[in-house]
Amino acid sequence: MRDSVAEPSEIQPTQPHSRAEATSSSTGRLGEWLEQQTEFLLRHWLDELRQRGSLDAEMEQLLKRFLELLTRLLPQAVGPYRARVAPLWKQAAELYGSLGAQRGLAAGEIVEEFQILREAVIRILFQTPPARYGAALSLAEALRLNRFLDSGVTHASIGHTDALFFALLQGSGVPKVPIEQLVREVEERLQAIEEEWSADAHGADAH
Repeated sequence: MRDSVAEPSEIQPTQPHSRAEATSSSTGRLGEWLEQQTEFLLRHWLDELRQRGSLDAEMEQLLKRFLELLTRLLPQAVGPYRARVAPLWKQAAELYGSLGAQRGLAAGEIVEEFQILREAVIRILFQTPPARYGAALSLAEALRLNRFLDSGVTHASIGHTDALFFALLQGSGVPKVPIEQLVREVEERLQAIEEEWSADAHGADAH
């Protein structure tokens, strides 16, 4: 891992009036802390993908859009709306895996690509621990975050396998879609996920 992580802005702790408020407050600050790391997570993930192989400008832009969405969804794993975001996270991960098959990646390669995010999260947990900013990471939250990341890896693998399976049914064994058509189709599905998440987020804010 080559990039350095910038220190997040300090989150000023507040004084909760009860244990329930303390738990809610800490969880909220944990989500805020993780949101502050999304720029690093995106930059590091994309840099690692560049290092693993050549990407043309169009594919790199599409992957960057994927990573932006996935890193923005990640903080919700420790937030109050995690149940709402989980299906969108899984859809995005499956689409990422399907795109990996179209890119000619093997199953193990798509898993390795998604694991980059887990490695980066572990790094920032040690380098800029949330406890320093009043956002204690409990064992329950750590396990929840880990399960969330696991589900991303699992569904990326599912998306990759499904893409290969349908290609096999069609007789080729390897997904073959013209790059322009592939980008257009993936962008349309990605936009649908983004719009659903935006609608959910605004609906949650209204309540």
